[in-house]
Formats: sequence, structure tokens, C-alpha cells
Amino acid sequence: MAGNALLEPDLVGKRQDLSDMIYIADRKTTPGIASIKKGEPLSVMLYDYIVKSYGTRKRESPPDGKDVNAFDMQSPKVVLTTRAEEFRRAPMVGEIAEAISQAGGVAGTKNLFNEARADQMLEIGRDVEKALWAATDSRPSDGVNGSQFRGLDKWISNGPFSELPIPAAAQTPANQIFTGSISTMTEDQLGALIQAKYENTGASSDLRGFVTPIVKNRIGFFSRYQANVTGYTSGVFVTTGKLAGNTLFGPTVDIYKSDWGTFELFPVLVDFMPDAYHAFFLDMDHPRIRQLGGAKEQKDLPDLGGGPRSLIKWTLSVHPGDPRAHAKIAGSA
Repeated sequence: MAGNALLEPDLVGKRQDLSDMIYIADRKTTPGIASIKKGEPLSVMLYDYIVKSYGTRKRESPPDGKDVNAFDMQSPKVVLTTRAEEFRRAPMVGEIAEAISQAGGVAGTKNLFNEARADQMLEIGRDVEKALWAATDSRPSDGVNGSQFRGLDKWISNGPFSELPIPAAAQTPANQIFTGSISTMTEDQLGALIQAKYENTGASSDLRGFVTPIVKNRIGFFSRYQANVTGYTSGVFVTTGKLAGNTLFGPTVDIYKSDWGTFELFPVLVDFMPDAYHAFFLDMDHPRIRQLGGAKEQKDLPDLGGGPRSLIKWTLSVHPGDPRAHAKIAGSA
């Protein structure tokens, strides 16, 4: 009879349909550690390196027959000191959980421990990216806290420094650091920053800009709007966008071109920056990542019965080379 039919809502013992596909929206990249060149391997946790500059111009036309009676000083050199830091991640999976995953009882993975290790390998890279841009100063190991390297925001500054101070002669010039409001920053102010870098060092065209979304949006604003100039008549007319049907094609700013240099803009998420109003313009010939051992070393730890576990570590230092080679925006809302 129809009334005795077995219908889907009355089924007993239905199996759960759980897909093995895992969707990940978190695709945060680490452009800093991907872009900075690897330097020579580390052999100690505290090390020095040297920066130098050239002197002022000299003009002297000696009279005929005059002997040399004065000599020119060697170009000034400054020793900078920095530290390395060890980053750690320690994945572990319970013994029963791992056995269930290997038996096919966990959707999306055949081995929970392998997945945990892969996840933590990615996480330690993000840890380093955060420390690379940080405003934190270096510190020595004291038996409680380990050695810590100085973040680039602190390197590209005028201090104060809690230890290992940068001599005044090697600090980033103040006019290579913008500290005003991002919402009112003008293109002239950004240009002045790059011009100062050129006037102080003689080079500005090799900079790479690492910018937060807010700073990138502000630079993009310059491509769509220009400040009014009183008393002048425009001699050049520029189209900043075009309308085709219902679609507006406007400019995108991935390469910024100014009178004092052209450089790429790399967006960096606020997660990794000191705050939402920071940007760094680096001369990529200078900064280096130096590593002790290999990058992201992984070794298994003893399983004492609770389940598999391992240690992932990365011991490295990041230094800017000569702090005077760079510029930055340390803005505010």
C-alpha cells in the first residue's frame, strides 16, 4: 500500500556525505621574505657589518712646483650590529586522531599529522614576515626571552634604540620619512620623499614599494585626480578612464612613476605591517636575509605515546644594509 512506502525522511542509517574538498579563502602572501635576497650563511647570533659614504667635493689647483703637503682622509665607515632570531612552530596530533585519519575516517586528509606540519610550515613564514616589517627593536637572549632581530620599521628611523644604536651618521635622513596623515597626503609630498632619497644618495629609481592597501589606494587616487594649479593653463589633457557600455575602465597603479624614479608597488596586508598607514620604499640591492642552517628546518620529536610531533624552526636575521638607502611612510589616519 502507498501508505507503507519507505520515504527518505524515514531512512535509518543514512551515511553522512562529507566532501574531501577543503576550501581555503586565506591566501595571504609574504612579499617581504620572497623579495629580499639571501645573504651569506650565519655562524653566530650577533654580527657586524659595515656601511660607508663618500666625502664632500674638493677643488684645488696647486701652483706649478708645489709639493704634496696634505692628504685626503679615507671615506668614513660605520659599523652596524644586529642579531638573529629563532622562530619555532611545533605541530602535534593525538595518537588516536592520527590513526583515525590514516584509516580514512577524516574528510579532506589521509594524514592529519602531515597536514599539521604543512600548515605550520606556512605559518612560520608568516611569523617571519610580521617580524621583518615590525617596529620592534633587537634584544639579546636573557635566559627567559630569546634573541630578537630589529624590524625594518625600527631600522629605517631615527630611534630611539633600546640597544645596539645606529650611529647618527648612518641613520635614515628625516626627509626620507613621511609621518603625516595618509588621507591628506599629496602627490607632491610623496614626490618630495623620493626626491630627498635622490638628493641624499644620488639614486632613487631602483626602489620597490611595499605598501598597505590604504597607502596603495592613496597613490591610486593620484592617478585619477590632480591638484588644481592657480595661474596656469593646462597644456596637456590626459584621459584617466574610459566608458565602454556599462563598464568603466580606470587606471590601476602597480608601477608608480615620478620625476625622481619609477618603481613597482607590492601590496602587503596590514596583518604583517606595523599598522595600516605604513609603506616602505626599499633599495633592493641592500637588505639581506641571513640564515643559520637551512630555511624552515623540520625534525621529528620523540613520540612518547601521545602521538606524532615535530619541531619546525627558522633561525635568521634581516638587516637593511645601509639605512640611508631607503625611504618610508609612517603615517596616520
